[in-house]
Amino acid sequence: MKFNVILIALALVFSGCAVHPPSAAAFMEKGDGDLQKNATVSGVWGTKGDGRYESYETIKKSSLPSEDYSYNNMEWNFQASFDIQKQIGNFKIGGGLDWLTPFLQFGFVSDYFGVMGWSNLCLWKFEKVEHDLQWGGGITIIEQLPFYFRKLRVGLTQHLSRNGREAYQNKFGELSATPAPVFYDEIGGGAYVAGIVGKRLGMGLEFRYGRDLTYKVVDGEKEKSVNRFTLMFNVQWW
Repeated sequence: MKFNVILIALALVFSGCAVHPPSAAAFMEKGDGDLQKNATVSGVWGTKGDGRYESYETIKKSSLPSEDYSYNNMEWNFQASFDIQKQIGNFKIGGGLDWLTPFLQFGFVSDYFGVMGWSNLCLWKFEKVEHDLQWGGGITIIEQLPFYFRKLRVGLTQHLSRNGREAYQNKFGELSATPAPVFYDEIGGGAYVAGIVGKRLGMGLEFRYGRDLTYKVVDGEKEKSVNRFTLMFNVQWW
């Protein structure tokens, strides 16, 4: 019991409500009716913020309470998540952790089409950077083709989401950091290939592109769009 309390406390302290679109390939896996467990690791590249966002100076000046604070605005290149899903007919529900941020999943699945929605669970208050709303979530539309007696699946995805990326507010002279996530709206799409590789084991490889609708990067006097590319590898088991 004490260990569970410690885990919950760590999640509240370190997560900062950061959340990203979950794996569509894992969501479309129908499994064998038992609880489906998913582990996903992702690499992210492309145009990133890291202090170069158009509104970064505004963030730095307006959101920090005094000169005793600094703002860590570095965007991470690596992501990891774990979740559990349950299929009921053609509907799926589930939940898990995006790093240490709790989130829920829900939606419709079939052999050829799916709709996945998700949301973080920010019932607590963190330091706010630019945005008063700590919510992150979105919706993904999925088209899929099954092959080889449904053991192999390929799919296309389109998503619209509000993502939260990790950022922290640091007070000089202290080792602790307060989560201060940066939220941004994103539209994008992707593709995946997935399948069953064992009696109770599945795997998937997924690519996703996202276009930032909230921020732009300033390069000299020019503004450039923020584009993110994500490659995800996931494992499912029952």
